[in-house]
Amino acid sequence: MSNLLEIMDKKSCGKSEIYISEEDGRWYACYRSAHLLKKLNETVLRGVMLDKVEVDLNKLLNGPWIVVLCSDNEMILIKNE
Repeated sequence: MSNLLEIMDKKSCGKSEIYISEEDGRWYACYRSAHLLKKLNETVLRGVMLDKVEVDLNKLLNGPWIVVLCSDNEMILIKNE
């Protein structure tokens, strides 16, 4: 995983930000980002694991989320309110 952001950012973004990362062609949100997505928008979720959810990247990007920072396998999105 690249050093786009340190582990602190992955676990504790602002209350309207989520962090997602790509693993083997699938996108995942972990920790606080996973919990936020579970509460706000279950339609973008594909699978739910302990403290981790698989997200449908196309649905996520077509929703109210804006990419504010990204690399090849990591993104930070903020909710456009």
